[in-house]
Amino acid sequence: MSNHENSKGQVGIFIAAAVATLITVGALTLLFKTNTPRPQATVEEPLQGNAELRIEEESFFLYFAEGDSDFLTSEERTVSTARDPWQLGKKIITALLSGPQRGNTRTLPSGTKLRAFYLTDRKVAVVDFSREIAGAPMGAITELLTVYSVVNSLAVNIPEIDAVKILVEGHEMKTLAGHIDITDALKPEMLLVR
Repeated sequence: MSNHENSKGQVGIFIAAAVATLITVGALTLLFKTNTPRPQATVEEPLQGNAELRIEEESFFLYFAEGDSDFLTSEERTVSTARDPWQLGKKIITALLSGPQRGNTRTLPSGTKLRAFYLTDRKVAVVDFSREIAGAPMGAITELLTVYSVVNSLAVNIPEIDAVKILVEGHEMKTLAGHIDITDALKPEMLLVR
């Protein structure tokens, strides 16, 4: 075999290898393109409201002082609301601030305003009142009924709330009037209800 024939053989092997490589690359490219999901044009749909957040009539119980007694009593109210714990909580506090409708005694001092209301992931409602809630003179029983009218009204009506933390002007307080410790979130106390 001459050098010329040997060179021809090597060139043939080189060409065959190049063709085989091209065929392999082409086949892999074709395979990759057919197995790769292609982005499809999508038409964005308008956001649908959560079925649980439909506006409907919602009944709840507010707790006010029962006349001149040392107990709370419930007063049923109905509002149109979405079944949203934050929205319902704000409506409950607003109704408490408005006062009773059936001859009971208001528990929140007149002029008190709701500054903020929010829920934590630990099922605690945080209610921030204006300074008027702590400015009115109150004895121990009045302060107890004031605190628990808020706590019971929220925690009894809203399953997403287990306890209530009361703030005044955005600050934690030891008490509202020197008697009832409100440094921690409080759970409802139904023994005060008659």
